[in-house]
Amino acid sequence: MTNKKVIIDKRMRKIEKKRIQDMGYEIIEIPTNKNVYTEISSHVDIFVCRVRDEIIVEPTQNFKDISNLVFGEEKVLMQYPQDIKYNVCIIGNFAIHNLKYTDKILKQKLIDNGFELVNTTQGYTNCSIAVIDENSAIVTDKGLNKILQKHGIKTLYLDEKLDIKLLNENEYSEKTGFIGGCISRIKNKIIVFGDLDKIDFQNKIRSFIHERNLEVIEFKGLDVIDYGGLIEVG
Repeated sequence: MTNKKVIIDKRMRKIEKKRIQDMGYEIIEIPTNKNVYTEISSHVDIFVCRVRDEIIVEPTQNFKDISNLVFGEEKVLMQYPQDIKYNVCIIGNFAIHNLKYTDKILKQKLIDNGFELVNTTQGYTNCSIAVIDENSAIVTDKGLNKILQKHGIKTLYLDEKLDIKLLNENEYSEKTGFIGGCISRIKNKIIVFGDLDKIDFQNKIRSFIHERNLEVIEFKGLDVIDYGGLIEVG
């Protein structure tokens, strides 16, 4: 049996789950959490943050068979900014977040592991940044784009609203999803949860990823959905 695992949104489509399993990963699903609104109720980037080899999780989560698990101190709640406590973007040696609201245990883990903490007023930091590698990212927030560039990160800045879906129960929400939640990296592969042809700037996105010698995995014909990304845990 494989020791490789990934944490995902339980609502991920079957074809996407199967593709991840075919890559040799066991899937761990985040259950629905009614403390936040439906669209993000099982989003990975709302409840989980990986710091080096440790997985920091919101304390209501009950994951099994994850040896490097650390529970955070603070629960996420319905109203912003109480839902952003674990939504830290880690890229290279930087940890970017609205540090006023970062979970205390998570923040200390970041400090202990030598990350440079970078403050921003954008609370949904990890949602707004798709990390491609340690030195590059795709970003949709103007302020975050400036912060990333200031710290030497190469960015592809997309300044228009993209047609990224969010799930409300089993239907699409009227709210729009984020770039960081629909694009994730596993090893040398970038997984897009849907078909990039469904959103604008698809060729720019593909080129930006391919320039870094990374393979793009897409799901042709499917709408692009923000699941809060995924996190590899083993």
